Amino acid sequence: MILPEVLAAAEQRQARRLTELLDWLAIPSVSADPRRTADVGRAARWLASWQRARGAMVDLRPTRHGRDVVVARWPARPGARQVVIYGHYDVQPAGAGWSSHPFRPVIRDGVIHARGANDDKGQLFAHLCALDAWPGLLPAEVVVIAEGAEEVGSTGFAEVVHEVARQLRPVAVIVSDTERYDDGTPTVTISQRGRLAATLTVDTGGTAVHAGRLGGAVVDPSLVLADALRILHKELFTTSVPTPPSAVARTDAAVRQAARGRATVGAGLDERVTLHGSIGVTRLVAGTGGAALPSRASAVLDLRLPPRSDPADVVRRARRLLMRCAPRGARVQLHFTRGTPALDLTPDRLVRQAVDQACVAVHGRPPVYVRSGGTIPAVGVLSHALRIRPLLLGFGPPGGNAHGPDESLDIAGWAAAVRMSATLLWTLTRTLTRPIRGDPVPGSLRRDHHGEIRQLPCGERPVQLEGEER
Repeated sequence: MILPEVLAAAEQRQARRLTELLDWLAIPSVSADPRRTADVGRAARWLASWQRARGAMVDLRPTRHGRDVVVARWPARPGARQVVIYGHYDVQPAGAGWSSHPFRPVIRDGVIHARGANDDKGQLFAHLCALDAWPGLLPAEVVVIAEGAEEVGSTGFAEVVHEVARQLRPVAVIVSDTERYDDGTPTVTISQRGRLAATLTVDTGGTAVHAGRLGGAVVDPSLVLADALRILHKELFTTSVPTPPSAVARTDAAVRQAARGRATVGAGLDERVTLHGSIGVTRLVAGTGGAALPSRASAVLDLRLPPRSDPADVVRRARRLLMRCAPRGARVQLHFTRGTPALDLTPDRLVRQAVDQACVAVHGRPPVYVRSGGTIPAVGVLSHALRIRPLLLGFGPPGGNAHGPDESLDIAGWAAAVRMSATLLWTLTRTLTRPIRGDPVPGSLRRDHHGEIRQLPCGERPVQLEGEER
């Protein structure tokens, strides 16, 4: 049996591969920062070069936003099945609070600390190291698709994937951009919440005025905005969906630990995160801080939609609720900029069988199946383009602080991820004899004029609410 040889080769090469991973992590490929555009391109070329050097055929597919999608095809014997692996090489901005430089990776007590170590360079590189450990041809042709815009909403990704999809017919699509349930437990995510990004603006007309001379006589847009946010928070999402019987929920203590000292709300926290909708304010602008009342206030909103929800219904409900908030002469605008639907990602029976076998072989136990409150836009894109339900297999450590300071990846967990990837490729090719067609993204998705799949229940037009006599 060749699998033990593969696992032995991966272990022998681990030290060298970790050094290479540190080199890749040192590239500050921050897609949200225009000053880092060249670094994003450098990270893509590093990834392409590494795979070419190991026999893969690699293309860099440019998007209209200038961030390449790296498509690598690792060869297999004639007639072999096909597996797609997705990841991303862009990272979040560093932010404050780091105990070491975010782009000078360090290893402390067996843990790598660097931006991108967890999300998602480290997880993607585990798959690549597993592929590299196979002698000769792989048991399946593996197509690695890595994008450089996941952290900014996967802009431009869909049109490239739909073009590539014409040449693909995978039996499985694997995405590793999530976390393990705990240190020793392999974890599969079976649902993700949807997402709507929006801007809520209140405009009362005119210009800023003296707070003493006209305060009380003019409408304060900040107070109208606060009232609108209160109503949306309280009434927009009033129901949740039933708990899938196979899902394992995190304890309240585990969620509080992940919150890193932040205040939390009540009990049943995992259910709140994964089965309920939520509304968050990621940016708030009102006034200049002087003794003048502004004429305009705005908030950037992040709405997370519960599983099985219809984004168009959420938009309509938000519009009805905000009708209460527009005083006479004021204008309230709700502008939805992009959206991603919620997805059921429960694996097909045969895929689950292959995953369970691989997890037992590597970890001595089957995986736990969990819900996620997060949203990965690329998962919906891949589902729609390839007509198959992706498998979300998380390699990130619990408490790895993706998007936060001191993002981390434990080396022991990473080495297990390499073994898991190699073993899963083995079990998949022996279990699956036909493409497994999962549920695609809901039919309410459509193409816009760029060809990108987006959820646009209101188009690109703002939902505008004019104040009336009441």
